[in-house]
Amino acid sequence: MTAEVNQLSPARSRFLYPAFVASLALNLLFIGLFAAAAWHHHEESSKPFEPGLLGFVRELPESRQTAVRNEITGAREGMKDLRATVRKSWSDANALLTAEPFDKAKFSEALAKLREEENLYKTAINNAMADTAANLSPEERKILQTWREKRRPNVLKARGEPAKD
Repeated sequence: MTAEVNQLSPARSRFLYPAFVASLALNLLFIGLFAAAAWHHHEESSKPFEPGLLGFVRELPESRQTAVRNEITGAREGMKDLRATVRKSWSDANALLTAEPFDKAKFSEALAKLREEENLYKTAINNAMADTAANLSPEERKILQTWREKRRPNVLKARGEPAKD
């Protein structure tokens, strides 16, 4: 049994097939990146991100948006120091976890201090929410209530309750 070899065809490199696979992978990577960029650009342009209560302001009538946004922004400015204190207390408590020797009493004290700082911060947030709600009309409070229902924290959801869009 003899096999004829075509001497006119060029010899293929053994690296040619892996090079084709790498080229295909690179092409798919770029296609995926462009698709992701287009998808995220579409999401960003259709719905601007405004954190917290500022997201609610977009649902108000145009004539009231500026006044309510300014009120919320002013309340946030007043809470910056409280937020910074909570962050510092959290960092201080977290640093105690790796301190040797570990002092349980000192760590418990730091956690208690953190809880107090968080309570002050959350109280300020709740007071700002109450002040904002007091300045809204009944129709605007209904909009606020609907907005809050959509955003209720995961901790309030029952186990197995599906996430709402």
